[in-house]
Amino acid sequence: MSDRPAKRTPRAGAGPRLAVIEGFAGRRSAIPFALLVLGVLAVGLVGLLMLNTAMDDNSIQIQQAQQKQASLTDREQQLSQQLAGLSAPSSLASQAAALGLVPNPQPAFLNPTSGAVLGTASPAPTPSPTPTPTPTASASPTPTSTTSSSASGSASPSRSTSASTSASPNTSGSPR
Repeated sequence: MSDRPAKRTPRAGAGPRLAVIEGFAGRRSAIPFALLVLGVLAVGLVGLLMLNTAMDDNSIQIQQAQQKQASLTDREQQLSQQLAGLSAPSSLASQAAALGLVPNPQPAFLNPTSGAVLGTASPAPTPSPTPTPTPTASASPTPTSTTSSSASGSASPSRSTSASTSASPNTSGSPR
């Protein structure tokens, strides 16, 4: 088992010998490491500042969007209430009466499944025309009263024609 080489003993004149010298061992300075740590901290602080600013901007945008949504929700509720008021039967009846329409006391109904006519169709009674006020000669007309009377005078024939055209299909005796 003598595969190992034998230990050599150094010769006296064979060459330079290496020896450890006491003293400066080439220690690195701590300044670059400190600068690296400070740089990482500075980049981290700048990053946190930018992140905080972006989060504040987003929170402001969210708050504005929530305020807009609240105002739109209020507007929707107002419009729903207004629609409910305009769609009420009493409101519809008063608007129909203003247009000259009258309710039919004996209406006929259609059965949608069979198409059968339920009841007997009869025309609605024709409303008597309302008399239009005529201006008296003793009253001195003011410019506002002449414009309002001319506006109401021009509006009343169109009402009477729309009332007569809407009432004419009912008088034919055929159900709508």
